[in-house]
Amino acid sequence: MKRIVTALLMVLGFSAAQAQELLDINKAIEIGLQNNYSIKIARNDEAVSTNNARDLYATLLPVATASGGINGSRVNSIQEFNTGATQTRNWAESHSLNGNVGLSWTIFDGLRMFATYDKFKEFEKLGETNTQITVLQTVYQIVSTYYIVVSQQNQTKSLREALALSRKRVKDETNKYSVGKASKLDVLNSTVDLNADTTNLMRQLQDLQSSKIRLNQLMAREVTTNFMVTDTIIIDYSLTYETVRQSILQNNPQLKAAQLNKNIASLVYKEIRGDRYPLVKLNSGYNYTKSESSYGQLLSNRNSGLNYGATASVNLFNGLIQNKKEQNAKTDINTASLLYDQLKQDLDAQLSTAYINYQNSISLVRVEADNREVARQNQDITYEKYKLGSVSQLELRQAQQNFIIADFRFINAQYEAKTAEIGLKLLAGNLH
Repeated sequence: MKRIVTALLMVLGFSAAQAQELLDINKAIEIGLQNNYSIKIARNDEAVSTNNARDLYATLLPVATASGGINGSRVNSIQEFNTGATQTRNWAESHSLNGNVGLSWTIFDGLRMFATYDKFKEFEKLGETNTQITVLQTVYQIVSTYYIVVSQQNQTKSLREALALSRKRVKDETNKYSVGKASKLDVLNSTVDLNADTTNLMRQLQDLQSSKIRLNQLMAREVTTNFMVTDTIIIDYSLTYETVRQSILQNNPQLKAAQLNKNIASLVYKEIRGDRYPLVKLNSGYNYTKSESSYGQLLSNRNSGLNYGATASVNLFNGLIQNKKEQNAKTDINTASLLYDQLKQDLDAQLSTAYINYQNSISLVRVEADNREVARQNQDITYEKYKLGSVSQLELRQAQQNFIIADFRFINAQYEAKTAEIGLKLLAGNLH
């Protein structure tokens, strides 16, 4: 027994020796939102979608280009004129210079450019929605794990109380044995119970530490950081089915994403339809050229001027590929609509199941709270009778075990009710 108690004291001493912050649920969420890697990655993806949408605005504007060049040569030249004269140049030099500034502007492409721009704006919104999905899922994991820690911390407290009572029993039985009022067997039985409670507490402390590590991981901070949590689970009893359902229709990010995918499919169809219409472009430019030569009759030449025009083209026939593209795009629109309706039905089913679970969990909390109070009173009364010698230590142990079971059931009922509550809020898209 001494070895077990010594090991327990080492565990308790190590936990107490470390400075422990008091971490409330709001602080845990705040740290997670700042540090969580999944959220950071989602925000990077959102930034890419935003940049792509902004870049697409440039496709609505004219395109300006500029080019220029310079060339030179050194040649041997022999020129014979019709007068019979001959001119010879060795390594004669010539130079040329040219420059061009051009402007091209697509003024009509069957409204394809506008559909493309609108499509990427929808992609930008989809990026924001995907980030919201990641944030909500991460917050759900943090909140759920936080209340696991709360539950296990409360279970640890319950086991500490049980251990304290078992120590009293050992002390009482030892004192009785020393004056001849108890047998050696009574002392051994109480010691066995103390050892069992010690082992249970050590295992509970291990589970508690594992849950703290998981919560630290979700908050993306040093996983060995020790902390305490509040010991109270506050349950929101005010949720109604219709309120949650309306919030799902308005705020659920998965449903928003499905609607955006419907919009994108329609815009893709508009893009493809644009290929049936003429493509009209305006273009203009300014050209400049200059050349110089040290041989021949033309020593220098310079030209500059403005050019402008318009072009129009239309696709008359491309082997029915256009029809096939449009048919596929219409099918994609139908698929996106079906996926939206399917998701909406799935959310209705999830809501119905989750709300029933929420109501039952709340009822269980009330039942288990009453049962816990009865079990505590029974333990207290039995202990007083035990001290008076009117009940055996076996009866006391049974009352003690009944209270531990009732306390654990109450703690678990609270956790399940809280999990049901945050599950509903996750569906509603307003978990915070």
